[in-house]
Amino acid sequence: MKRHLKSTSGVTLLEVMLVLAIAAMIIVMSVKYYQSASSSQATNSALSAIQGVTAAADSIAQGDGTYTSATAANIQNIAGSNALNLPWGTSITITPSATSYIVTLPGTQPAVCNSLAFKLKANAQHYTSVSACGATAQPFSYTYIP
Repeated sequence: MKRHLKSTSGVTLLEVMLVLAIAAMIIVMSVKYYQSASSSQATNSALSAIQGVTAAADSIAQGDGTYTSATAANIQNIAGSNALNLPWGTSITITPSATSYIVTLPGTQPAVCNSLAFKLKANAQHYTSVSACGATAQPFSYTYIP
């Protein structure tokens, strides 16, 4: 008596592993894309806040020629109550002096910090003392000189 082997329909272990590998690659790429897009949006929001602070402080300085009145409260009066809020939940702090002011963005993530530093250093005549970025979230600061 001959026994006939039935052909089995299904998937082999190799096929399952291949599908799982492709799915893992798609998931990893989508997570990286999301992180990149999120970092880019946070950078753009922070740059928008920096531009708002700069415009408000310059407006305040036109009155008496100094930045001593460029306090956070005065900048918020001009730029709006949310002008100093950052997308990651902290607020910009400002330390004015007669000829310049220092801006600090607490809790800045490394990817955002690197982008901000690159963009502000491109205008080095106004944005000086741009802080170095580390591997963890830390305050990012710069000095604005007109």
